[in-house]
Amino acid sequence: MIDFSFRQLEYFVAAAEHGSISAAARARHVSQPSVSLAIAQLEETLGETLFRRQVSRGLELTPAGQQLLGRARDILALAAGLTVGGAQGAGGRGLSGQLSLTCFQDLGAYYAPRLLAGFRREHPHVSVTLFEADLVAVHRTLSAGKAELALTYDLGFDQRIARWVVARLAPHALLPAGHALAGQADVSLAELASERLILEDIAQTREYFLSLFWAHGLRPQRHQYTQTFEMQRGLVAHGYGVALSCTRPAGDHSYDGEPIVCLPLRDAVAPQRVVLARSPAMRPSPVAEAFIQWACEAGHAAPA
Repeated sequence: MIDFSFRQLEYFVAAAEHGSISAAARARHVSQPSVSLAIAQLEETLGETLFRRQVSRGLELTPAGQQLLGRARDILALAAGLTVGGAQGAGGRGLSGQLSLTCFQDLGAYYAPRLLAGFRREHPHVSVTLFEADLVAVHRTLSAGKAELALTYDLGFDQRIARWVVARLAPHALLPAGHALAGQADVSLAELASERLILEDIAQTREYFLSLFWAHGLRPQRHQYTQTFEMQRGLVAHGYGVALSCTRPAGDHSYDGEPIVCLPLRDAVAPQRVVLARSPAMRPSPVAEAFIQWACEAGHAAPA
């Protein structure tokens, strides 16, 4: 006899992915008490505590909750597939279920729309929970299994974590159009080190770009910190300083239309890899497996 419902599992997965009862309720368009009651009933049925409630960090999965999360995703994917006649395996066009994807905030807009739209054309019954965050939060979300897949830079990953390469991006310099160095074919890190360096004040992102200077014995002394990629580009365009970036929008302009000059670095710097990474916390669901398979077959990704 089955003593739990699909709805209870659905609300449990939503709470696990979003990290709070209120966010899960908004995502499922139901009341907070409905989600709270479903989880309480599930815990009572299983005789396990599924979440630790922490005021500062919201809901965190217990070991029992983390184990259930992978199984719940499988059950819900199978149930959804049956309702649309899609019990055809991970490669079938009738695949249905939920995909949870977390993206590094500076990369998501460049790659996620193309990937998700292409996958949806193949599997229209799959819905997506999409998170955008800084690198630290992306790692935390993936490690905890709150998201099955991450689209991010290949920074700080344990070598045991499965990854697929989406792109290789060489760091380049951003300069205002009227800058004395802007007319050169390339620019050195030594030349940039004497300028005001505009950095995104984001853990790992900040350290990565500074490490390019440190590796060449350089210590930039003038910094201006921002919280967003867009503000960084705007400050550069208006002559407030220079910057380094791996991502490059299609138009070399700030939001208000001012031109930005992008130059390759003269120094030997290894390109940064953009990867799809799979959560090590649990066995991947059929939907996550199908997404990786499709991305590889469509030429959007390749094994690392």
